[in-house]
Amino acid sequence: MGNLKKVSLDPSVQESLWKLLQDQNDVVANVMGREVHLSIIDSGFDEIAHEIDSDPELREVLLASEEDIKEGRTYTTQEAIDYILKEHSL
Repeated sequence: MGNLKKVSLDPSVQESLWKLLQDQNDVVANVMGREVHLSIIDSGFDEIAHEIDSDPELREVLLASEEDIKEGRTYTTQEAIDYILKEHSL
């Protein structure tokens, strides 16, 4: 690959690129008449997705959290910490 130049992109550009790459790790895009190959090089997301898929309890907790947010039930950081300490006796 040689020397790669790292750049920071405008948040709206980042969002557009993420939408393209969300379901695929590689995309070829036309940028001003040139084909540009976009690849996800950080596998962290894949590892997290695999962990969620392989742990039914974690998946259930995350889905419940998502439902709480949709229903307007949100909690402060302190409330979350207190809940964890109470439920898991840490």
